[in-house]
Amino acid sequence: MKKIKVFSTIAIFGALLASTAACGGGSKKITVWVGDESLAFYQKVCQEFLALEENKDFGFQIEVKAQDTGAAAGVITQDPSAAADIYTVAHDNVGKLVASKNAKPITDADLKAQVEADNSEGFVNVSKVGDQLYAVPYISQALFLMYNKSKVSDEQAKTFEGLKAAAAAAGEGVKGWTVTGSDGFNFSYTLLARKESDKSSSLKIYEGGVKTTGSCWVQGDDEVAFVKWAQKMKEDPNGMMWASSDGWNMDLANNAAVAVIGGAWHYNAFVQSVGSENAGLALIPTFTLDESTAFGTATAGTTYRGGTFADCKVFMINGKSKSNKYVAEQKLLKFLSSASIQDRSFVECNNVPAYKAFSAEAVKQAYPEVAEQSLQLAAVQTGMSAYGMPQPFITGVLNTYFYSKGAPDLYKVIVDKWDTSLKKAVYTTDADIQKGLYSMQYIWQKGETPKDSAIPATLPADI
Repeated sequence: MKKIKVFSTIAIFGALLASTAACGGGSKKITVWVGDESLAFYQKVCQEFLALEENKDFGFQIEVKAQDTGAAAGVITQDPSAAADIYTVAHDNVGKLVASKNAKPITDADLKAQVEADNSEGFVNVSKVGDQLYAVPYISQALFLMYNKSKVSDEQAKTFEGLKAAAAAAGEGVKGWTVTGSDGFNFSYTLLARKESDKSSSLKIYEGGVKTTGSCWVQGDDEVAFVKWAQKMKEDPNGMMWASSDGWNMDLANNAAVAVIGGAWHYNAFVQSVGSENAGLALIPTFTLDESTAFGTATAGTTYRGGTFADCKVFMINGKSKSNKYVAEQKLLKFLSSASIQDRSFVECNNVPAYKAFSAEAVKQAYPEVAEQSLQLAAVQTGMSAYGMPQPFITGVLNTYFYSKGAPDLYKVIVDKWDTSLKKAVYTTDADIQKGLYSMQYIWQKGETPKDSAIPATLPADI
């Protein structure tokens, strides 16, 4: 069995500098930002890149540093001249980084061809602004279910009804599942749910990269039914709970809930909460409407599966990077985003590849030493991609309107059926739910909450 050699960060970086000493001197350097969990790996593969015969005249040192990918876009926007030449961000930051002139387009023909050929249409589209490619996908991510195997059977984990039954057996008042946050991303599984039979949904979010009439739609019969179901589950003694002030991980550790919907970045905390021997992974479960939750064409007996944003992390080139590095940067990106390097990143760092032909089984054959945990994480993430969509925020305005103008807070109030500021019950009827969803769509498109007088008497309605 092959063993993956793990080098210390210091040793790798020292070897990297030594190997690049002849490549044009210390002033000729390309800097790269990656997530902390991937630092040692990308330092190593950059060293390998420079050692290739074809790159003997590359002309630059490569310095790889760790940067929190969640905060990277903000750091770059505040002080782009201090940021790396090549940086990693989640794809929903692409538009605002381009708009703020902190990104250069991908112009190398070979790199563009690789991105187009290797990735899904969705990942290619979110890497562009207009017709121009600005980003290079190399990691994928999605939400899925993590459950306590000492409380929930593998069969029960397949449905939300099963989670309720497991919670009821686990003790009085125990909840079937929780979520890692009530924001528009971590609590999105109901909004993004799809019919299990054909994976269909009426939902539209900024189709075509615009916020005009027809580009957004969250007023479909299925979306009303999803809210009614979520309201019922929130009220159910063994249904859904929001994370307590102690945190979702402590809620699992304290047996307040038996499962959580989250992403791979939550997995280590989940394992610490329930123990590695009890760590179960599955697709986000299915739920079946009944007479109390059905609405219009979303009829009783129809089964849906909770959905996800199926996203990618991307490499981008800093708009303030020196022009003499431009060709070399794109050559390096072609190597770092290649399928073979993505596979190795998966084996060594648990980074699920973004390229569409990725197969965990194929990687296992090539790397028998790959951890079973990694294979399970890959299986549930890639499995959820069929029930997901990339976050469609190709401009900073769309991102802001969706997340930061009050729509997630409104959706939570609708599900809770309680307005904390008014201290009264709200959204208790189908008509009220329709008004709430109209208001949410209005925020997506207009960036503000509509006045009550502006909501049409007959719904649904275009905006």
